[in-house]
Amino acid sequence: MSKLKNPLQATGHQICSETGSGICDPRGSRQMDAPACPIGSLHTGIKICGLTRPEDIAAVNEYRPDYIGFVFAPSKRNVSEMRAAGLKKLLSPDITAVGVFVNSPIDDIVRLVSRGIIGAVQLHGDMEGLETVQYAEDLKKALAAARLAASVPIIRAVRVKDGDDIRRAVSYPAEYLLFDTFVKDQYGGSGVRFDWSLIPHIEKPWFLAGGISASTIKEALNTEACCLDISSAVETDGRKDPKKIQEIIQTVRSV
Repeated sequence: MSKLKNPLQATGHQICSETGSGICDPRGSRQMDAPACPIGSLHTGIKICGLTRPEDIAAVNEYRPDYIGFVFAPSKRNVSEMRAAGLKKLLSPDITAVGVFVNSPIDDIVRLVSRGIIGAVQLHGDMEGLETVQYAEDLKKALAAARLAASVPIIRAVRVKDGDDIRRAVSYPAEYLLFDTFVKDQYGGSGVRFDWSLIPHIEKPWFLAGGISASTIKEALNTEACCLDISSAVETDGRKDPKKIQEIIQTVRSV
C-alpha cells in the first residue's frame, strides 16, 4: 500500500483536534460522519454497501466496517428516506453512512445530509448526463448554503470500461474517486470485476469496488485503494449475511 498523508488534510477538510480523524462540523467542534480514507494508518478502509434491514445494521455494528452505504437509487438494495432514517438511528456513530445516488435531484441529497441520515455523498450516475462537473459544483454550493459543504465529502464513482474513463474522472470536483465495473444499465453492485491494472497512480484517494470477494481480497489490498467497497460478496440469497461480513472484515484487518 502507498503511504499518503491523511487525505482529509490533502483535500482541505478540517481535522477534529479531539481525535485527529474525522471532519469537524463547521458550526462547531463536533465530529461529523465524514469518511477518512485510512491510507497509511492501521488498516485499509472497508465499506459494506446496500444495507436495507435492522439485521444488517446489527451485523456491521458488531464487525465494524468503516463505512456503510444506503442506496437511494433504483436498485434491489434501494431504501427509502424513511427507512434509511430508521436504520441510521441504529447505526454505531463510529461508522460513516454514505448515501449512494444515481442522477438524483440536488435538493434530495441536501435534505438527507441536513437530516443527518448520511455523512458522505456517492455520485454513481452519468458524468456525461446529469452528473456533470457543473452538477457537482452546484451540489457543493447547495451544501455550502446549508453550512454543510466543509463536512460532507463527495465520492465520484467511475464505471470503468477502459483507462480513459479513469483519466477523465481525475479532474472531477470530488474529494474521492470510486472505481467500479461498467455493466450496461447497472450502477454498481454487480459483483463483476474489471481489470484493476488499468488504474494508474493518482494523487486523489480512491475506493475500489466491483468483484471484491474472499478470493480476490488480498489482490485488492495490493492496489493503492484506500478503501474496499463490498456488496454482493457479503450476501446470501440477496440478503446481507453476517457471517460473510465477519469473514471479509477479519480477512482485511488481518493482512
